[in-house]
Amino acid sequence: MAQFHKIAGVDEVSPGEVKQYRVEERPVALCNVGGEFHAFEDICTHQFAYLSEGGLEGDRIKCPRHGALFDVRIGEAKSLPALRPVPKHDVKVEDGHVYVALNPKRVKIGGGRGRRR
Repeated sequence: MAQFHKIAGVDEVSPGEVKQYRVEERPVALCNVGGEFHAFEDICTHQFAYLSEGGLEGDRIKCPRHGALFDVRIGEAKSLPALRPVPKHDVKVEDGHVYVALNPKRVKIGGGRGRRR
């Protein structure tokens, strides 16, 4: 069973906001879409950038580096240059607090395609 970590009070992230938290040394973005909380790995799958610095547009988060969009509800990449989804974390709300259980999948940083010969 996944271990849930208390990361925020429900009043810390207002509707339309996204904030970064650290959970087990991992950057986690927590956003509030119309009163529903979503959490995901706070790293773009295209090239390193914190998604939480790009801003929330409805149910999508925009990468500040190259503008890739991700659906925060399911983690799916919705526009180029990102192709891979961002790992989603399980969220639960209890007694006025938001809890997150980390997804074992992580965004791989570096290791680009390289040059073909």
